[in-house]
Amino acid sequence: MYQRFYNSLSAKKAVADDSVYLLNDEEVKYVKKRERITIFLAALIGAAMVLLLYLPQYWLPNLFPVNKFDLPFMDEPFEFGLVSFVYGMVLVFGEIVLLTLLNIYCTHHIAFSIGFITEETKKHKDKKDLLLSIGQEKKNKDIKKLGIDPHYGQKKSRVFFLNLLFTLKATLSNLLVKILIQRVLGRYAVREVMDMLGLPIFAFWNAWGTRTVLREARIIIMGQNYLDHFRNQLDSFRELSIQEKILLYDTLQLVAMSKRDYHKNHYLLSKLIVEHFNITTVEKHAVSTNYNKQLVSGEADFKELNETILLLGFVLDGSISYREKTQIRELNKSKVISKNEKEVVALAERFVYGKGLL
Repeated sequence: MYQRFYNSLSAKKAVADDSVYLLNDEEVKYVKKRERITIFLAALIGAAMVLLLYLPQYWLPNLFPVNKFDLPFMDEPFEFGLVSFVYGMVLVFGEIVLLTLLNIYCTHHIAFSIGFITEETKKHKDKKDLLLSIGQEKKNKDIKKLGIDPHYGQKKSRVFFLNLLFTLKATLSNLLVKILIQRVLGRYAVREVMDMLGLPIFAFWNAWGTRTVLREARIIIMGQNYLDHFRNQLDSFRELSIQEKILLYDTLQLVAMSKRDYHKNHYLLSKLIVEHFNITTVEKHAVSTNYNKQLVSGEADFKELNETILLLGFVLDGSISYREKTQIRELNKSKVISKNEKEVVALAERFVYGKGLL
């Protein structure tokens, strides 16, 4: 269904110029306008779904019977409505489909507006699959095939728990607000007021989620375009020694561990470096213990290349976390990179707004 929807989309306006990895002012303006409209519609869908969930239950209570169950560990009977539950699940499914279609629609237009696709290339399998995966918020874990793991050394239970909290953020926010209001208002917190509290909460999280998806779409598309440009620059670089290849492999793993995320751009950068320099991969790669010292004592041209790859790795997802800032300070202090924390953050901001990188 999503593929048919994508194929049916037509781009009414192209604003791209010849610099496919940069955005001019007109392109930035066009993209931001599309994003604002899409974010507003996503918030509207979130609010509408809350109304669709509760208003029929208020107006037609006979269609939503509630059963009460006495449980030994509860003072009051536990209430559960099977029809309400199934109806809610249907609405959740419908909301997910609508938001996904909305994301695909805007992602398609962003890709077209900044020159990533044209009417002739939009149906090419690699481009279509990429844009559909962005719209559906699919994580790409292909980087693990290269022996690079963003969660290397982390406990699986911790990663799972953090992902679960992130997934349930809207539901948990709604629950916490209801508990807070119940504590404040007590018996005056009537059901209708409590139910409607979800309206702004789910509208906010839908808007936030869609904004994140569209920002990701823009970043991934610009990242791919820039890496195509960077690939041409690598063609003129000399043959690397075995030790230099290992150090580049270390760099890719270091960036992945700093990010702790499966980002498409990081995979593409890693794949480009591994294939271009014919680096031998292993099932799981760990950063060399004397990584910094080896780089500082290496050849000048290799140090420059490695710094470029490090900086690309840090900024290609468009954000620099507190943890990464600490890592950058350490690398700068060890003279592995010449740029400081503020300069790297500025590079990331330039990239997000389509102004290039290095």
